[in-house]
Order: sequence, then C-alpha cells, then structure tokens
Amino acid sequence: MPGPILRRTATRATFGYAALFVSLLASCGAETANEPPPKSPQQVGKSQQLGAPKDTRYQAEIEAEHGRIRVVVREVSRCDVIPIETVIENGETRWVAGQPTSSQPCNQRVTRNGTVSLEVAGNTYRLGEPNSNGELETQLSDRMAQALYAPGEQPPIARVTIRDKLGVSHELGTIELTQLRRTDQRLDELLSEFRRLLDRPQQQLSGSELARGYELYEQLAAFDSSDPRIAGLMALFMDRLYQRKASEATETFKNNLEALNAAKDILKNNTALVLPGYVLGALNSGSLDARSVAWARSVVALSLRKNRDLCTVGNATGFRWATLQLSPPPPESRLAFQLLRFAYDNPYETELTALCQRLTM
Repeated sequence: MPGPILRRTATRATFGYAALFVSLLASCGAETANEPPPKSPQQVGKSQQLGAPKDTRYQAEIEAEHGRIRVVVREVSRCDVIPIETVIENGETRWVAGQPTSSQPCNQRVTRNGTVSLEVAGNTYRLGEPNSNGELETQLSDRMAQALYAPGEQPPIARVTIRDKLGVSHELGTIELTQLRRTDQRLDELLSEFRRLLDRPQQQLSGSELARGYELYEQLAAFDSSDPRIAGLMALFMDRLYQRKASEATETFKNNLEALNAAKDILKNNTALVLPGYVLGALNSGSLDARSVAWARSVVALSLRKNRDLCTVGNATGFRWATLQLSPPPPESRLAFQLLRFAYDNPYETELTALCQRLTM
C-alpha cells in the first residue's frame, strides 16, 4: 500500500514543475513579442563645416616714398570642406563627419603676428611688426640707406619678407631702391634751399621769398619730421616767423581753461581728427609742453596763410579770436588756435596780428 501512494505524489510534483516551466517560457515569449525591434539611424539633414586653416599665404601692399616704407600685410589660408550628416538614432541626435570633399580659401584677415624685414644682397634689416590693422610704416635711417646701396653703385632690388610665429619666412614683394635714392637726393636739395633762406635776415625776405619758405616747410613736412635735420629747420622757421627766441617756447603758459575746453569739444565732435600723440596727451592732461605749442604755432601759421579772411578785422589787417566763428577754418586749425589761446591767453591776438601783417607784405 505505501508504494503506490509515493509514486502518485512524485508524478504530481513533476507535472507541477513542468507546468511552471512552460508558463515561464510563455511569459518570456510574450514579453519578447511585445518589445519593438531596434530602428536603424534616420538621416534628417546635411551640412558642411570648415576644417582647421592650413597652407597660409601672405599678400602685401608695399609703398616706398619720401624715405618711408609702408607695408600692409594680409593673410589667407585654405580649409577643408567637411560634409556633416545629422542623424537620429534611438531618439538621440548625432552628427557624423565624412571625409573632406574639397577645400576653399578661409581665415582671410590682416596679419598682426610676424616680423617684417628688408633683405638686400644677403643682408637682412628688421623693419618691425604690423599693428592691429596689419600696417607697418617705417623711415629708413641714413645709416641703413648707406648700407643698402653705396654711392655710385646701381641701387639693388630689396625683398620684403615676413617671418611668421612659427619662424617661417615668406616673401611679400620687392622694392626698387632707385626711388629711395631719388628721395634722398630730393631731400638734400630741399634742406639746402631751406637753409639758405633761413640764413638771411627775415626782415629782408620779400613776400615771394616768404611764400617759398612756406612751400619748403610743407614739402619737408611730407618727409619724416623725426629726422633731426628736418625737425630743426622747421622749428627755426617757426621761431623766425613769429619773431620769437627759441627760449621763449618754454615760457610759463597762461592756461586759459575756457580755450582748453573749446579744444576738447572740437576733438570730441570730430572723432576722425588725426593728431600727434603728444598733442592728445596735452589735451587729456591739461598740461602743455613745448612740442604741443610748437605744433599749434605751425598749424596756425599755415592756416593764416591759406585763409586770409582770418587776418581781416573790419577794413584793417589783424586777428581776433571771434574771427574763428565768422570764418571757421578746418577742425585741426580751430583746435590749434584754441591750443595757442590756452597757452598764451587772449592777449596773444597781438602776436597773431603781427604775423598777419607779415603775411600780407
């Protein structure tokens, strides 16, 4: 009797386990059937992107005139054109970059980093670095000019180069130094004529000779005024013209604040006005120096010569500050007049009147 009972119990247990296993399989099968299959990436757009700049090349505008060399340097690179595909995969957006298909010019701009040099007959002369506008302007010193070409020799061709930040040198162009030699010769001629004119007593100069003095002054001003030969003669001409001693240029200034404010207003309303740095410094600080006053005197003298209406008071020859409102000169000249009024105050009209009388002789 006990044997058969045990067999029935084992059979029922085995059947229960089998049923449970089948149930689990059915459950897993049902879950697998309900889960969606993975989707393939879906392309939703195409675009292009430029790669990093490479193969940078330099171009330049080169001018050589009046002993100056002016260089404006620009650069242009090439960039790979890389196709970009935008795809959505499993609900996420991805960008897939392909192989470059072509290249095109890019990164076109003025050059700020680099050293510009002049190479002549195997010798290199460093000129400087371009400013924020990619421009470099420099004056060839006499010593450099003599080293570039000896007297009597055929002036050579100079190569203008730039050394980039990686130390690689690139040629920008060439300059025929013949023009520079001619400029040096012309400068010597002007200086000689100006010296002869200034060596004569100024009271003996005729109106035409005085006018020629102005012409020489303006022609020399086109050269580099930092050349001590030019700067010295220009200062002497102004001292003789105003009949003032050189020591009087540093006399105690009157500091007419009304005139200073008027000069600042002119500068504020004419933002494109280009002035020497020392003049701007004097205006900003309100503290004059001999150079700023000398600049103002030269500009005023040239303005009185060009605009004779400024030298007319009624029917007589003379100058009044109020004339600046009736016959206003250009902004630079008006600022120079106010700078002189700031320095010497209103009685300076007397000296400007004397200058007007000399100009009308």
